[in-house]
Amino acid sequence: MSAGADVSSRELVSVDPATLSEIGRVAITAPEELAEAVGEARMAQEGFAREPLETRRRLLERVSHALVEDADAIARTIVSESGKPLAEAYAHDLVVAADACRWHASNLERVLGEERLAFPQLVFFRQKRGWLRYEPLGVVALVTPWNFPLAIPLRQAAAAISAGNAVVLKPSELTPLTGAWVEELFRRAGAPPGLVRVVQGDGEVGDELVRHRGIHGIVFTGSVEVGRSVARAAADRLCPVVLELGGKDAMLVLDDADLDRAVEGALWGAFVNCGQACAGIERIAVAPGLRDAFVERLAARARGLRIGHGLDPEVDLGPMVSEAQRTRFEALVLNAIEHGAELATGGGRPSESPPGWFHEPTVVLGEPRDARLRDEELFGPAVTVVSMDNDAQMVRWANDSSFGLGASIWTRDTGRARALAARLETGSVWVNDHAYTFGAAQAPWGGRRASGLGRTASQHGLYALSNIKLVDSDRGRLTPGWWYPYGDDAVDGLRGLLGALYGGGAAARARSVVGHRRGLAHLVRKVLR
Repeated sequence: MSAGADVSSRELVSVDPATLSEIGRVAITAPEELAEAVGEARMAQEGFAREPLETRRRLLERVSHALVEDADAIARTIVSESGKPLAEAYAHDLVVAADACRWHASNLERVLGEERLAFPQLVFFRQKRGWLRYEPLGVVALVTPWNFPLAIPLRQAAAAISAGNAVVLKPSELTPLTGAWVEELFRRAGAPPGLVRVVQGDGEVGDELVRHRGIHGIVFTGSVEVGRSVARAAADRLCPVVLELGGKDAMLVLDDADLDRAVEGALWGAFVNCGQACAGIERIAVAPGLRDAFVERLAARARGLRIGHGLDPEVDLGPMVSEAQRTRFEALVLNAIEHGAELATGGGRPSESPPGWFHEPTVVLGEPRDARLRDEELFGPAVTVVSMDNDAQMVRWANDSSFGLGASIWTRDTGRARALAARLETGSVWVNDHAYTFGAAQAPWGGRRASGLGRTASQHGLYALSNIKLVDSDRGRLTPGWWYPYGDDAVDGLRGLLGALYGGGAAARARSVVGHRRGLAHLVRKVLR
């Protein structure tokens, strides 16, 4: 059975990718129901935005508590729909989501509270007082993928709610049951009715959502192709948008790296979530002196990963999420071999496995320039390994990509790592680890080039979901010197002011005061009139 939309019954069919058995169905949201959800969200948001920040904080704390109370049921749903091992459901979805709720609850008042703005230009603005206010956008649309079906939507929803917005979420059609938990958790936490709504469907429903006139902000996580479409839809309405798109992360193993740690890091980074992670390791460059030992150990460890149903706690590697995903992935690996790459291990489907969409962990040697995997995301259980002679060559190779989400450097010399990190064109660089900050809500998440626009998480993610307003206070006792009327004296005074304030050196500034004293005196009289 295939997961996705059943057009005849207007339902989404959720399928376990390990057994291919149906696990549930949800109704596809009709256009009129989508409009109703957006309208309800707007009504809820208008009241919610008037509540103090403390109300938002308490709501997010209750959401995290509700998540913990139902953690086991949520974890089973995640595993059954996405195929990932149970340990990963807890570590990379539940813990990440709970941490996001906790961080936003603990920091929203600090980040979004009214902020005093200083005006150091005393001659111009001596009488001015200013404050920055962080106001909600309104209703924020979240369109999220299947690979982290709870962590991504819930941490983005936590940020949107922190900023005083309402949320309408369209989860992936492959993981609708997990997506439904987001609305349910907010309901159990006592959120105002309509504040967080989930709409279900395929890409058509997502397209309707991001184009709806009642949407005031968009956060999209998914493919580059669809991301460009979302960006165009947002541009048509000049709607704020954040895009988390693809990745093809590089791992640089320097000549002084701890080989054992590098191998274990590569194993996890390449095969976590069956390789279906936008910040997964897809490309590895190894110093020549370590290359053979690194490949031998990585291939042996990959062959030892236990494949099976994710609900078995002993399993390391579950299935891919769909037959279409596996077919695309296999074509990329085959294309690389046809262009001259070699296999150190893997490359096929397991001979003994359940009937699901499983694939062996695969290590590809070489990265032929004409091979498709050179530029396309693998997004499956494979990684390429090449040898690079020096640090400079590694950096050029890592940057030679249309993506720019993350990269990692493996070395015993942290100073050397920091110097290389400054030259890598990515949103994040990790040292002797990879992608861990996805689970740290205080760290910004996002990339460059085809990896997207903007950031989620951290204070920068909150600012992206806010309207930033300057509010000024002026008692009206002084007249600005740049007001009407103009004239020769006004021009002379403003020219003198420019030199007196910004001229090069004390002598030059003094000459400006003396040379334009008549105009400056005119400005003083004008201000004090």
